[in-house]
Amino acid sequence: MVFVDVETDGMNYVNGHVIEVAAIRVENGEIVGEFRSLINPGKSVPYFITNITGITTSDVQDAPKFDEIADQLYEVMEGALFVAHNVRFDYSFLKQEFKRIGMDFAPRQLCTVRLSRALYPEVKGHKLADLIARHGFSFTDRHRAYDDALVLWQFMQLIRQEFSEQVVDQAFKKQLRHPSLPRQLSWDIVNNLPESHGVYYFDDEQGVPIYIGKSVNIRRRVMSHFTRDTEEYKEFKMAQQVHHIRYEQTGGELEALLLESHLIKTIQPLYNRRLRRQRELVVARQTFDAHGYSIVGLEGLTLSDEPLERNILATYSRRAQAKESLLRTVRDFRLCPKLCGLEKAKGACFSYQLGKCAGACVGEELPASYNQRVEEAFDRKRIESWPHEGPVLVAENAEGVHKGFVVDDWRIIGHIEQEEDFDAVFRSNEQPFDLDAYRILHAFMTSNKKVRVTPLARDYLDSL
Repeated sequence: MVFVDVETDGMNYVNGHVIEVAAIRVENGEIVGEFRSLINPGKSVPYFITNITGITTSDVQDAPKFDEIADQLYEVMEGALFVAHNVRFDYSFLKQEFKRIGMDFAPRQLCTVRLSRALYPEVKGHKLADLIARHGFSFTDRHRAYDDALVLWQFMQLIRQEFSEQVVDQAFKKQLRHPSLPRQLSWDIVNNLPESHGVYYFDDEQGVPIYIGKSVNIRRRVMSHFTRDTEEYKEFKMAQQVHHIRYEQTGGELEALLLESHLIKTIQPLYNRRLRRQRELVVARQTFDAHGYSIVGLEGLTLSDEPLERNILATYSRRAQAKESLLRTVRDFRLCPKLCGLEKAKGACFSYQLGKCAGACVGEELPASYNQRVEEAFDRKRIESWPHEGPVLVAENAEGVHKGFVVDDWRIIGHIEQEEDFDAVFRSNEQPFDLDAYRILHAFMTSNKKVRVTPLARDYLDSL
């Protein structure tokens, strides 16, 4: 199970945003994973929210946006029972945040408010503050996500001590729906799935994949599809079409992520919406005018085997997404919309007349000052320069893994396999630059997340 708490900028999840999230994953009575982060909602934090949580607009201004932490958060919660106090509130906000970036999120849910009422029917008050006062739970910062999630873990430990396992399990069962499979699937299929890293396929009656997913635990992840709330119509509709489940085990998480991305773009299953093969990106390209001011323009870029040009500030999947992001960037960093290609008027831009542009468009702000702000605005969006002199071997730090990816300039150009007592073999498979593969590789390589990165000499590759 995973204990979750969110702080938000309002009460309505449709228009509101998460400004802080914490997740504490517990397995076999031990904390095995945690995630916590402030989140930039892209707008100011209301005063009444600051009064409750202590979180201010300046606190979240430099925090990552939700799409930057989504994969890490999802990894901690994946396949686990989602436990929260007034669970529908926390769940609805997170579900909406994931939905905005094209990710499905519908775990089984357990509400500790309902659990407290079931186990302590004789007492009044089951708010989190009531539980803290009644049971003496410890915390540092009330109304902050991590501390509130930690209180829920303390509550779960307490009820295990005060009530028999049978009583607690019965209270759980009143809330949880028993797992069930679509009628056309047998339990033998699910029970034979491995509990390891890999990619799985949901095939229809004709054997055509309608969905492809990945997980660190294939069986657990597959079961999570069939235990979701029936209000999730897409999940229900897909489940009724699954007639067979296949899988491919991988050496680790990195290989599973890259394989899933490649397969979805190659096969394009019906129910996979997030990853589709792209032969063209929309990029924000930087040039300079005669006076030295940075000019930003959106344009299409056809993907090829060549390295990306270094004057690209940001990459986007769609033009509408690019324009929306550029508008936000101009607003947040007080850039000139005219110099960013959003206005074509002669003379000063309209924002200058409103006092929202410092006057780069009319020469009032010096080029050095304006260009520095452009660099800061796009610092997190640009594709990082390749940090190595040549190709590297990226290998996962997992037992029994004998394969690594050969990467050069953020492009996979092949892989090296080496079994015990055999020479290494290089299998060339050069791929064009892929934005999703870049993000996956960058996350692993820059954080030393379960991988070893070893420089390779080109003559060594030629000798294999």
